[in-house]
Amino acid sequence: MKNLPKQFQQFLLLLTASALVALLDTAYHTQWSMGMAFQILVFGTLAVASESLPVSLPKGGYVTVGYATFFAAVILFSPAVALIVGALAGMLVFGKVAHEQPLFKRLFNASQYVLSIAAARLVLALSGVTQFTFSWQTLLIYLLVAFSYMITNMTLVSIALGILQRKSPWAIWLSNIRWSIPNFFALSPLGLLLALIYRNYGPLGLALLTIPLLLSRHSFQRYMDMRENYLNTIEALVQAIEAKDCYTRGHSDRVSKLAVAMAEELRLAEDRVESVKYAAILHDVGKIGVSESILNKEEKLLEPEWDIIRNHPIIGQNIVKSIRFLYDIGSGVRHHHERYDGHGYPDGLKGEDIPLDARIIAVADCYDAMTSDRSYRSGRKTIEALEELRRVAGTQLDPGLVEIFCKVAPNVSAQEIHAVEFEMVSEESNCGR
Repeated sequence: MKNLPKQFQQFLLLLTASALVALLDTAYHTQWSMGMAFQILVFGTLAVASESLPVSLPKGGYVTVGYATFFAAVILFSPAVALIVGALAGMLVFGKVAHEQPLFKRLFNASQYVLSIAAARLVLALSGVTQFTFSWQTLLIYLLVAFSYMITNMTLVSIALGILQRKSPWAIWLSNIRWSIPNFFALSPLGLLLALIYRNYGPLGLALLTIPLLLSRHSFQRYMDMRENYLNTIEALVQAIEAKDCYTRGHSDRVSKLAVAMAEELRLAEDRVESVKYAAILHDVGKIGVSESILNKEEKLLEPEWDIIRNHPIIGQNIVKSIRFLYDIGSGVRHHHERYDGHGYPDGLKGEDIPLDARIIAVADCYDAMTSDRSYRSGRKTIEALEELRRVAGTQLDPGLVEIFCKVAPNVSAQEIHAVEFEMVSEESNCGR
């Protein structure tokens, strides 16, 4: 806890205090009964079991099928019961999750569940619905209740992740909402079904929903696993390049980090930043189609050899366009060797006719090439490389993006940029083949 950013500690303290006040105030104004204690036992157990099987999101955080349980508790029971179910689900996880979550994470989860449930209960109270009924009118109200929980939940998580990752909470919110909306709206009908079965058949009827709950979780996990498999495909392609060219080890990863820093400084949408990242990682994938004797040649390349080198962006585009997940990054891969003055390759595009992704990658690629150590020379110092980038701005590189790069480059860890050997620079330009 002491190692956490002070801003996050303050946010967590505020969040926990708010949740505790909401929980105690609601509990104090509730007329308790044994039936309510039994409701907490049944739904608390179900919620804890659900929260112990999370699915991680791409930008941090996770989702679980526990939301269906929370939603059912909100529309079935008193506010106190629903809030306590949420608090138990956040604090009393078990299995692998229990080992991975320190106390501050459990406090955060419990607090944001309580506040999200409180927001949902507030919407339900304002609607005037006092007990669970099933009609078209109440279905619309329950939809608003589900939506209020989702928005509150995602907002609190995004703020926390933004503080911890030193990124825009809004950008994280926009990114994770894409993955959360299908989960929330798939589980909302399941929550309604859970409420209907409990009302009509009691606790024993909940056993009928065990399989649907697990299937919902499994389906979303498979969806995220498929995405992870795509990323593994990218890593395999990059490793194939590095195996062919002894100078490219780590180059693509470094260019990717620099390109992403530029894209974030430009405040591009999260999807666009992700496209820049993957295009940068794979910008040299076309070198798979170039012989090792040319790639590793230290002498000046002959013109026929340059013709082969100039073809690698086209080969790269053909490779990535066959991967559905990467369908929109082909232009960045194809045009990263175009020049701002129109004298680049393979298509001789000029100025802003060159796709933005490609112009970003070109700047990052040049910098990494110049600051790399080679068998025949040492890499330039950062200040020298930045001066060279400014010198070729407007002819070889986009001048606006060069200034953006000069602003963000010092913030990228030198350890990340210069960890291993680098790609060979040709004599044709300062920015690599």
